[in-house]
Amino acid sequence: MKFAHILLKNSSKLNIPKQVDRFSKYSPSPLSMKQFIDFGSANACEKTSFMFLRQELPVRLANIMKEIDFLPDKLLSTPSLKLLQSWYAQSLMELVDFLEKDPDDKKVLTRFTETLINVRNRHNNVMPTMAQGVLEYKEAFGVDPVTNQNVQYFLDRFYMSRISTRMLMNQHTLIFDGSTNPAHPKHIGSIDPNCDVVEVVKDAFESSKMLCDQYYLTSPEVEINQVNCEREFPLSDFQFSLCVGCV
Repeated sequence: MKFAHILLKNSSKLNIPKQVDRFSKYSPSPLSMKQFIDFGSANACEKTSFMFLRQELPVRLANIMKEIDFLPDKLLSTPSLKLLQSWYAQSLMELVDFLEKDPDDKKVLTRFTETLINVRNRHNNVMPTMAQGVLEYKEAFGVDPVTNQNVQYFLDRFYMSRISTRMLMNQHTLIFDGSTNPAHPKHIGSIDPNCDVVEVVKDAFESSKMLCDQYYLTSPEVEINQVNCEREFPLSDFQFSLCVGCV
């Protein structure tokens, strides 16, 4: 039994590159905030969401895994990047396992939601782990301007991909796990349809300012400009839908 378990585990590892190649051939589906709100508030269907996400999430994970593979070999060899890659590989294979499952089976839908929660929790520390990997790389090997620019370009895409992927998982789990957030009863999943964007920006700035002051003993000020909005409304009244807790 132990030998069979080892063979199965090794077989799964060998299958990871094939699944990455398979799903990275597709592009992530573009989704608007209106689509999220309409689906969550009017016609939310767990089966429909399941059938979409079991295809969409592997596509998004495989695409970012493909981009990770193009990072410098020395960066990929750091302990932090190896750990991060193992998280993505495990999550991809867990989601691929649902491709042939029956969407009419309630147990399958329940297990899928549980899997999404596990995947989301597994990836909670992706941002600090990636940052630690970059620091390990720079401390060990230094970095030239061109490489630094390429890595920064990757990080911008990587973090945007993370936000969108977590938003998809959050929406499904919050809408279909049977619970509501009493502190935010008007939220549609993880979306606040009446978010005060200025307050969100100010809160993010204060957090960044604190870290900047802590490490560099100084920080820049922030200037918030409102563009393409009715001038008769004060800036503090500008509201729009925002996904909460995705980052």
